[in-house]
Amino acid sequence: MIYNLNSTTFKLLYGRAFRAPNPFEQYYVSATSFKTNPSLQPETITTYEAVVEQQFGQHIRGIASFYRNDISDLISQRLDPSDGRIFFDNVDAVKAKGMELTVEGKWPTGLEGRVSYALQEARDKATDQILTNSPSNMAKLNLIVPLLQDKLFGCIETRYLSKRRTLAGNYTDAVFVTNLTLFSQRFVKGWEWSAQLSNIFNNRYADPGANDHVQDTILQDGRTFWLKLKYHY
Repeated sequence: MIYNLNSTTFKLLYGRAFRAPNPFEQYYVSATSFKTNPSLQPETITTYEAVVEQQFGQHIRGIASFYRNDISDLISQRLDPSDGRIFFDNVDAVKAKGMELTVEGKWPTGLEGRVSYALQEARDKATDQILTNSPSNMAKLNLIVPLLQDKLFGCIETRYLSKRRTLAGNYTDAVFVTNLTLFSQRFVKGWEWSAQLSNIFNNRYADPGANDHVQDTILQDGRTFWLKLKYHY
């Protein structure tokens, strides 16, 4: 259901979907660590969402979203204690709820910006435990600035993730990463290029591991740089 009132839009959304297991999840096997599960069933999700969108002038828009997701037969890795091997299975149902606030703007000059904050909680319905690798707070900032008319742009992207639970019941540190990108689509006819300096402050952080990892947390890259060239013909 969608209702418009001048520069404000209200939405009530309901959805239901499923995802069938892929061949890797059903049939992947290795000599010592993985085994198959041909009886794996599809996972299903039911979503409820309320959204308010507010236009501020011609170029800025604010969005507030509140949601709840109910997931059944979630496909996830599981360890069989009888033989120590990992397999994909339909784990207990999951409930997730949260909210997201966003302000975004776009101007004719090519300047674009977006800032968002999300508060969420995802729990296993059977154990009432917070899911692993599931941050409760997330924030993002994106800013695209035209440096040379419509030919060369600079972009800064910053993201924050709060602590996340690991399989061993520990928690990772909060993550704060900033990336800087230069890109051009029309600087030379037929060519596109982009360059990015990732994690420019060289923050050291780790992500939670999965059942097939020896480590409880996996250290991620520090400061890195990449360059990409593309030619269209």
